[in-house]
Amino acid sequence: MKRLTVFSLVLVFLLTFSAGLFAQDVELLDPWVSEKEQGQHGGTLITTLLGDPKTFNTIIAQETSSTDITDGFIFEGLVTRHGVTTEFIPELAKDWEISEDGTVYTFHLRRGVQWSDGVEFTADDVIFTFDVIKDEDVPTSTRDVMMVDGQFPEYRKVDKYTVEIEIPKPFAPFLNNMTTYIVPKHKLYDAWKAGDFNDMWGIDTEPSEIVGTGPFTLGDYKPGERVVMTRNAYHWRRDPQGKPLPYIIRWVRVISESQETQALLFEKGETHFHAVRGIDFKRFAEDAESGNYTMVDAGPTFSTNFLVFNMNPRNPKLEDQPWKYEWFTNIHFRKAVAYSMDKDTMIDQALAGFGSKQWSPVSAPNKVFLNEDVTKYHYNLDKAKEELEKGGFTWNNEDELLDKDGRRVEFNMVTNAGNTVREQILNIIATELRTLGMKINSTPIEFNKLVSQLTSEFDFDTIIIGLTGGVEPHSGSNVWPSHGHLHMWNPVQEEPATEWEARIDELFELGASAVKTEERVKYYNEFQEIIADRVPVIYTVTPNSLYAIRNNLKNTEATAYGGVTWNIHEQYLAD
Repeated sequence: MKRLTVFSLVLVFLLTFSAGLFAQDVELLDPWVSEKEQGQHGGTLITTLLGDPKTFNTIIAQETSSTDITDGFIFEGLVTRHGVTTEFIPELAKDWEISEDGTVYTFHLRRGVQWSDGVEFTADDVIFTFDVIKDEDVPTSTRDVMMVDGQFPEYRKVDKYTVEIEIPKPFAPFLNNMTTYIVPKHKLYDAWKAGDFNDMWGIDTEPSEIVGTGPFTLGDYKPGERVVMTRNAYHWRRDPQGKPLPYIIRWVRVISESQETQALLFEKGETHFHAVRGIDFKRFAEDAESGNYTMVDAGPTFSTNFLVFNMNPRNPKLEDQPWKYEWFTNIHFRKAVAYSMDKDTMIDQALAGFGSKQWSPVSAPNKVFLNEDVTKYHYNLDKAKEELEKGGFTWNNEDELLDKDGRRVEFNMVTNAGNTVREQILNIIATELRTLGMKINSTPIEFNKLVSQLTSEFDFDTIIIGLTGGVEPHSGSNVWPSHGHLHMWNPVQEEPATEWEARIDELFELGASAVKTEERVKYYNEFQEIIADRVPVIYTVTPNSLYAIRNNLKNTEATAYGGVTWNIHEQYLAD
């Protein structure tokens, strides 16, 4: 560990020196000041990542293997949410004002913030970021989220440190949209104008070219091995004594092929914290004292695990297998699969009891918007068979399930390799469906390949995957409305394919426009009821947020919403 620390100090010195050659003479006038315990600078934090990133371009990133590196650590928004309270707090904007009619937001930026290459952050960067997101040639799901009443907000620069944004009508989730990550105009403008933005900041980019305002910068990336992040010498946060944050000098993120590997690295003392699976909790808890770490159960996560059917008529495989589209668009077939979900076994085996059943697209900890009265398909194979019969399916003498044309029901079911919880859920689901007479080919595949099948190739049958939810339901407007890029069963529809999808489109508009929380709850309750009734996706189980954290990593405050690293700028390594 000492070698790593010495190397990191030399590396940071070199980076700071080289960056300083280009730095502007800028005074930080509006720093954020921590109220946490005074820490000490230095040290190398070592954690793990499950899989390689696909891009370092936060605007077009859609997979957590990329955003877990970039978002909040390299790039920041005007506004963020507190990791404990989930309330909005200032980030790159020091404060903001809202007009009386709720349609004009004025953001006052922190003066003197610098990008990690020393160039000053200004309103021009905010305007540029919105220009890029608005550009329909840029494949970003953020554009869906930013739309208000079918229109992209109007935005203008008032002065160097002030941005004004106008929306066509009051829009309750608007502040949540301002958590969108800002990118530097001086680094990306020329590429955008040339039509090359989508090719910028790929995984082969020289790390020094990727600049942000966050607490860390990209120092090095070795595919299949590690991502190294280094302290941003120009970061705008300060500790109680006025010293610059973050404290941690170097952050090594080891790329692991599986959750077992991640657990082993922590148990060997090679990493500083670990997201513990339920099946490992007891073992980790027994060794906590000798391993000098603390166990934290932060309650149900905001994440989800679900099965999604491919109901996309643009599936390139439909030319050879058109019957699969008929199966998956048959609501009785989907309900039969829903009844086959043995969630008790999933919780016991995949989560070792540290989890709960999920029935709704709103995350379990979201007590404001969660509708607990949606239709629930409790495990019942008899009801599953009844639904299959309603859908025109029958069984032959070998108990094989046949469709109305006498064709054997056979399809593929995949999930991301290395995620053992999802792998176990996949096996449990596949076992039950085989009991119903289906032939299931279940295979874990590499995560980025899975994402490509889901978001661009559209050639899957069924996928078990998850999304990370949040406090604001409208954040799902890139998923649930029919035009959404992540409307996984049939994305980016020009017109809603079904009446129930059209109604969801309406409900998201109504929910966003309503000012009173009780009105918004009513609309989002109906949305949850539609998803539960039409089952385009079938929810499984939600794990608890379980962590093992080394006792020498100070100022941590792990939560289900923020995880361990939401306040990494305040954390430090004690001697």
